Amino acid sequence: MTSDRSPRLMRRLPKVAKPFAADDDTADTQYVAAVARALQVLDAFRNGGEPMGNSELADRTGLPKPTVSRLTYTLAQSGYLAYDTKRREYELGGGALALGAAALSRRNVRTLARPLMRNLADESGFNVGLGTHDHEQWMIYTDACQGASLIGLRLRSGDRIPVLTSAMGRAWLAALENDARDAWLSALPASETACWVGAIEAARNDVRQYGFCISVGDWHKDIHGVAAPIRTGDRTFALNLGGPAYRLPLHRLTEEFGPRLAAITQRIEVALRGDSHD
Repeated sequence: MTSDRSPRLMRRLPKVAKPFAADDDTADTQYVAAVARALQVLDAFRNGGEPMGNSELADRTGLPKPTVSRLTYTLAQSGYLAYDTKRREYELGGGALALGAAALSRRNVRTLARPLMRNLADESGFNVGLGTHDHEQWMIYTDACQGASLIGLRLRSGDRIPVLTSAMGRAWLAALENDARDAWLSALPASETACWVGAIEAARNDVRQYGFCISVGDWHKDIHGVAAPIRTGDRTFALNLGGPAYRLPLHRLTEEFGPRLAAITQRIEVALRGDSHD
């Protein structure tokens, strides 16, 4: 981003998508709608994790406020939300945080990546992020290290960015097996993918040849980014670096930061393979 309003613009995320939602009269008899709605409420906290009241949660999820009130009460009683009686707001509780920590520690990707990300962010001044596919057309940051630059991205753990237009998303997509990638793309409306077919194929070729791919003004016109995939065996992550276009011209992406990211992700993959042999 290139101005003071950029961080605020970045925070203007859409209402929580509804990967768990289904009609009450669904033919799937195994589907529990109440559980899906509770997950929507928890999902609402992933865009920054700030405390929210029932009204804001209802607005964020699209659920009726009475439904949200019952869900938040139940989640708080179960330890997945914590309630501030003075502010009348909820935030993620110990149960939800423990689940997130367990998911991250199981793969150990964040533990391995964190010091390398911090070093690159400090040396470059740019935002360095680790993420994976969340649902539908979104990637989610599982960790982020901010650079020292006063003007730049301000993405944090839990923030989402689109798959098709971001370097992180393209790196993830390029690393998928052919069948998995084709299935993911075919599930999207043709109108969503038609204009990005060339960029997706270029990213696939770049990852195969150089180990990284780029997004030059495709996500936001003033943002350039570069990313490299991390293959863990059971899930694919991606490591990215992004910032204002005027500070990240194409030659810096392809000659400086792309090769560095590729080297870091290769180092992480080697370490993960070593862990699996212990």
